[in-house]
Amino acid sequence: MKQIILCISLVIAIQISSINAIAQKPSVDLLTPSNHALILIDHESQMAFPVVNIAIESLRNNVGLIAGGSRIFKIPTLVTTVAEKSFSGPVFPEVSEFYTDKSRYIDRTTMNAWEDANAYKAIKTFNKKKLVIAGLWTSVCIVGCHCKTYQW
Repeated sequence: MKQIILCISLVIAIQISSINAIAQKPSVDLLTPSNHALILIDHESQMAFPVVNIAIESLRNNVGLIAGGSRIFKIPTLVTTVAEKSFSGPVFPEVSEFYTDKSRYIDRTTMNAWEDANAYKAIKTFNKKKLVIAGLWTSVCIVGCHCKTYQW
């Protein structure tokens, strides 16, 4: 009986050591809740009217999932709007239900969030080298920021 237990123990030990030998270490380049910040740009009702490449319900649900996930994982998040009171309207309820604190919101005066002094200052306070940018319009919300942050 001792030999059987010893043999089984030896097989288990070999299996465990071989698993550890081939297990990969995750790259330091992967996103973690502590190494990046999230910027949500222009997820407002008026800005969403012309969107035709995705159903509006799917768009709102998707950004709601992003907002909810960022809240659950405590990811530093900034929500930016443009002319919220005079033109674009409020942020989607799917976002505002997770971010009720208005101090997380910046109503910009420029189309490019990176060029708005208040938004830029708020983003810099996160002190993160990795930014995840989710914008309603890729050509306006994301490309402009990406080009500027790439130079950062």
